[in-house]
Amino acid sequence: MALTGKAGSITVHHVRAIHGSAPNTSNKERRLLLFQFRAADAWPLLGFPGTLEAYDALMVAGTPGIEPRLAPVPVRLPLPPADAQGSIYENQKGLKNKFFQAAAE
Repeated sequence: MALTGKAGSITVHHVRAIHGSAPNTSNKERRLLLFQFRAADAWPLLGFPGTLEAYDALMVAGTPGIEPRLAPVPVRLPLPPADAQGSIYENQKGLKNKFFQAAAE
């Protein structure tokens, strides 16, 4: 489903939603503001860099703890890592298709 909006519009979606955008054809940079939120008991599968104190300092609300929530949900490890591991844009450099094309109606 193609979502369109006038200049300055935003989208808000779940991280697991497949999403993309067409190339920027304007002469202005496209900006990105990325917020990441997670439950206090939702731990990263591959660990996290730094100390437990640094991890806990990222918490917006909730109570820090060391007991992750486990539930029977589909999980896919982010492996193997991308050739150009880094930002979203670095990870996409090796892709053949760099944007989604709207389906014919």
